[in-house]
Amino acid sequence: MDKAKGSKQKDVTIKDVARVSEVSAMTVSNVLNGSGRVSEATAARIRSVIKQLGYRPSVAARRLRLSRQWTIGMLIVVEDPNFLSDPFTTAQVTGLTNYLTANSYSLILRGMKPSDFRTSGMFQDIEADGMVALLSGNEEQRDLFINELANLNVPLVLLEEHKPRQDMDCISICQNDEEGGYLIASHLVSCGAKQMWTLLPSAEWPAMKARVAGVQRALKEAGVLAPEVIDCGDESYDFTYRATLAALKQKGAPHAIIGGNDQMAIAAMKACKDYGLCVPEDVQITGFNGFDIWRYVDPVLTTVCSAAHALGETAGKVLIKRLHEGRFRQDEITLPVTFQQGSSTFKNNLL
Repeated sequence: MDKAKGSKQKDVTIKDVARVSEVSAMTVSNVLNGSGRVSEATAARIRSVIKQLGYRPSVAARRLRLSRQWTIGMLIVVEDPNFLSDPFTTAQVTGLTNYLTANSYSLILRGMKPSDFRTSGMFQDIEADGMVALLSGNEEQRDLFINELANLNVPLVLLEEHKPRQDMDCISICQNDEEGGYLIASHLVSCGAKQMWTLLPSAEWPAMKARVAGVQRALKEAGVLAPEVIDCGDESYDFTYRATLAALKQKGAPHAIIGGNDQMAIAAMKACKDYGLCVPEDVQITGFNGFDIWRYVDPVLTTVCSAAHALGETAGKVLIKRLHEGRFRQDEITLPVTFQQGSSTFKNNLL
């Protein structure tokens, strides 16, 4: 009976892929599992045939054969339950998810408050082949979190975190936040700014700490005083707006305001305008991360373009490679950032 009369088309098997690709079934299996030595040309041909035939490997069969879950866990430790509203976090999750999906892995995402870490049991029950963690809190808290995660005995990727202990099956992947802070502060100094504020959230993020270190290094080199820190609570638009406006009323305007991220910088820009200041004539303002939002404000925000999506993607790549090879090839990866001149600061030719 032909298909027009309702017969069910036979499922494509790994042997069908091997036959069309003119290789052995073992070679196809090696490409699917990322194991063995297969030339890139042969692997590309096999992947093309897989797509052409619509072959879908059985996840259940692979789990039984390889004793894997084909699942990666991601833990985000932050006080704010709306953590996915932050573009930097969302971009990392997106980069990781896209890469895992393309390689037949699924993602289990968990968020929890730092205070609940030991008592909730929300991450110990994750059945996954590896873990990715994005942590907040002071250094002592984060060390505790990392030690607890190490007890899971699965490969661990730390995002935007300090270098892990040598005895851990772990890698740290960061972007160069300190260099970004250095570029921002150097630019502002070249634009004549001598008195600056830095807008920071109450939560201690390693990335924010690194950005501040870069700012302080640039100002120290230039003989300019370190910036005054304005506490912006949960770093939301409303909290940052109120904190900036209150500081302006109490202290008057500085030469420049350095936002810990773009959202905080934009909230500060609105506060300055409502206070009667012009940007950049009365006060220069910078952000950090360079997601699309920076393009749509007037004046266009001077910022640093982040590698957030690449952080998540890189986490997926190194974790899957670790599962195939049995070890991480290095213990730390740092991705570059780039300075992006906008019109919220004065123009100069130094960067």
